[in-house]
Amino acid sequence: MRWLIRGIFIACVAVAHPVRGTETDTLALIGAQIEQHAVVRADFVQSKQMAALKRPLVTSGRLVFSRRHGVLWQIEQPYRMSYVLGEDRIVQIGADGVRRERGMRDVPGLAQVGRVFRALLGANPATLREVFEVAVHGDPARWDIALQPRQAQLAQFLGTLRLAGGRFVDAIDIVEASGDTTQIRFRNSQGTDAPDAAELQLFVPGASAQ
Repeated sequence: MRWLIRGIFIACVAVAHPVRGTETDTLALIGAQIEQHAVVRADFVQSKQMAALKRPLVTSGRLVFSRRHGVLWQIEQPYRMSYVLGEDRIVQIGADGVRRERGMRDVPGLAQVGRVFRALLGANPATLREVFEVAVHGDPARWDIALQPRQAQLAQFLGTLRLAGGRFVDAIDIVEASGDTTQIRFRNSQGTDAPDAAELQLFVPGASAQ
């Protein structure tokens, strides 16, 4: 599960903030497109290829990214499982609705990713430059961004991360240090102002929509 969480954390926010030089202008424009929505919803298909397996592991479902509440990753096929990924916690929700919460410190390797997530979400370009080598191609209408970790702790599990899209993120390709790869493809992406009532209940049980 760790590789999935890592990918979601980085992918949902990495494209939204400037880095340096001529890339700054392009990334700022890309970020302006994405940041205008408080909530982004999309359907996804994820394929995970591991050296130990002959066939890739394929899952599909729905992603909800809320700047206020975090990431809701809902797997619908071939089984049902949801994950709420916040700044300092991970909540697993089974098909029976039972919630199991874990602190970021309880999951090996995620403390550093959490730091990266907070830096990106907080638009801290100095920390971003510290963490990634960034290459940007294209323009806001059709762009491609490659991220390569500079820090040894992140490089222990992440090789390269590539994102592509236009108005929204359309594709994510992750190459882990182990050689395992993950491809995530999004479709039917839509932006809105707030989570709906059902999504809000998964993010914050007992909360009511405004």
